[in-house]
Amino acid sequence: MVSQLIDGAFPDYEQIIPRSHKSRTLVSTAALLKACKQAEIFAREGTNVARLDIKAPASDMEPSEVEISAQSEETGSNETIVEATVDGIGLLIAFNVKFLREVLEIIKTPNVAIETSAPNAPGVIRPVGDDDFTHVIMPMHLG
Repeated sequence: MVSQLIDGAFPDYEQIIPRSHKSRTLVSTAALLKACKQAEIFAREGTNVARLDIKAPASDMEPSEVEISAQSEETGSNETIVEATVDGIGLLIAFNVKFLREVLEIIKTPNVAIETSAPNAPGVIRPVGDDDFTHVIMPMHLG
């Protein structure tokens, strides 16, 4: 490893962290990690795209869920539904499943929050109960 000290001001990284969200989804870290590992088998043959369809309930009587899906022309497709608590709007967003899996593997809390605003806006991953950890993940184009 080689490093070099650069003269100048360190960039203000806080500018890229979204300050607000339209949807906050709470889900089991272990369940989401398992779903991401399954999706990654199909996604890795392409561009590692996994779609997260965050489904907000239409009424208080309906459960919320996140459907994680990936597809490959050679091996087919995979869809996994994970129970969730969605506060806000439903949203379809895509992430690089490898990056999503990597962050979930280091989170040690039972539940994780996914904060999103739009399919083309950065998402934020936060362990529930750990305010010292914030992970920004950029979405991928849904084409």
